[in-house]
Amino acid sequence: MSNYVTSGGTAKVTLHYGDLKTNTTSAFRTSAYDGSLYETDWSAWAKFKTRGRAVNIKLPEPNKSAPAVDLAKYQEPQVGTRNRPEVTRAAKDAGKGSETCTDHGQKMTCIEVGKPSDLSAKEKQDVANKLRAGSGDLVPWCNDTGVSAGKDYLKRDSACLKWATPIVFKYKFKAPDGNIYNPADAHFASAIEIKLDPVSRKFTQRFVLVPMDPFIVEHGTIGMPGAITMTPTFKCSPECTTAAPVWDGSNTWQPKGDIHAAYATFNHEWTGGTATKITSLQLDWTIAGTVQDGAGEIENDPQWLGNSTPDFDIRCDVVASTTSPGCVFSAYKPTWVMNFAKTPAAVAHVWLIQSKLLNHPGSKAAGKPIKYLPASVHSDTIPIDTSDTASCDEFAYAASYNSGGMPASLGGMNEVDTGNDCVQTYASRIATGDWRLYDDIRTAAPTWKEVCGRSSMSNYQNTQSMQPFSGTFSSASKYRLPDKDEYWMAFPEFAHCDASKVTVSCTVPKP
Repeated sequence: MSNYVTSGGTAKVTLHYGDLKTNTTSAFRTSAYDGSLYETDWSAWAKFKTRGRAVNIKLPEPNKSAPAVDLAKYQEPQVGTRNRPEVTRAAKDAGKGSETCTDHGQKMTCIEVGKPSDLSAKEKQDVANKLRAGSGDLVPWCNDTGVSAGKDYLKRDSACLKWATPIVFKYKFKAPDGNIYNPADAHFASAIEIKLDPVSRKFTQRFVLVPMDPFIVEHGTIGMPGAITMTPTFKCSPECTTAAPVWDGSNTWQPKGDIHAAYATFNHEWTGGTATKITSLQLDWTIAGTVQDGAGEIENDPQWLGNSTPDFDIRCDVVASTTSPGCVFSAYKPTWVMNFAKTPAAVAHVWLIQSKLLNHPGSKAAGKPIKYLPASVHSDTIPIDTSDTASCDEFAYAASYNSGGMPASLGGMNEVDTGNDCVQTYASRIATGDWRLYDDIRTAAPTWKEVCGRSSMSNYQNTQSMQPFSGTFSSASKYRLPDKDEYWMAFPEFAHCDASKVTVSCTVPKP
């Protein structure tokens, strides 16, 4: 029954939410009443159809005692780049790398840094086998599957540099006829491992030299040289100190059959940051060598192996923590994974918005990271229990520049006028153990051209889904995310779900 209206006016009746089912055709008719008499006839029936759901994701019961997510296993190595020795066109044509030579009159020594592709498959495997042999596991993942020789990799707190191979020490002799001969070459493969500490000024580098075919004799009649000593120099700057290397295995090789590996550990310390400060440290690497022969010790000038710019520069700060400074590889974007077992509705909402919206916030596949920045509730939103309440969950997160609520004037990337402009969903318990994430049929169906998502859900699921973010992800003790740092988001439980369908319907976990 509508309210009374003036003659010629429009009468309106509002139906209660839940009176109409989704995707259903209904009909209505009217009969006027003037306060004392009804019309003798009804109007003709008028039909209408409610829209179907655009979202129907079936979820399990939240498990409040679920263990924390092991974030470390989702931090995959990222290929990085750094400055390397330039190889001239002539050297490339001659099949050579970058070379530094020192002239000692009748004799000459050279150090050449080649390309990783110069190593055979067997040599690469030898490097992999020997890399783990000395000084323990500074970076245990350095030889995981997929971390191949000849590339450089990093994580937030560690790096594995395998490009600096091979290194060749050359002993040369100038004959009376003017020709220059190579009595012997010593071939090495090398790698660098770096371990940082998010809550310390100190960090460590480990350099390994693995002989491949030392002392290849080309002109044995000229005379065999004696032992060769290789001396790496690792530096960091600015505001950084480096202690003398500690060797595991001698850095001197004898001329016959000596193929032992040698490991040098360099300890560094950032000396800045007595007040609020961020410093970018650059690492620099060189190697020199000497050879013993009948005339004594012959030295070779240092050969540059490269430096850490741009991806392997180290960011140390006293901004991300109030208790201690720390250092990370800021070029590495860590991956945040929510606790699905504990807060399934919150995870489903974030996965849906990332997968369906054109801006794909946090998607590594789409190259759309989240940029860190240190409404009404649906009536069918169901709390977990009597101690819980209804809440509103936003994605992209409010603590990000991707948020719909972040003004463009302050660097916001997806500003909207109101949360009503976002995709609207809600989480509801159908039965014990059967939760659903639905789109809100009280509003128009999502176009998926929106730039944000808003979901009504239990306050427990909303707040607990992000509680570990500040405690174990963005904090200084873990990944040290200051203002505007970028990160990815992953949803392993949703790998089987297809978000390309018109209606996003999925059961998680996969039945």
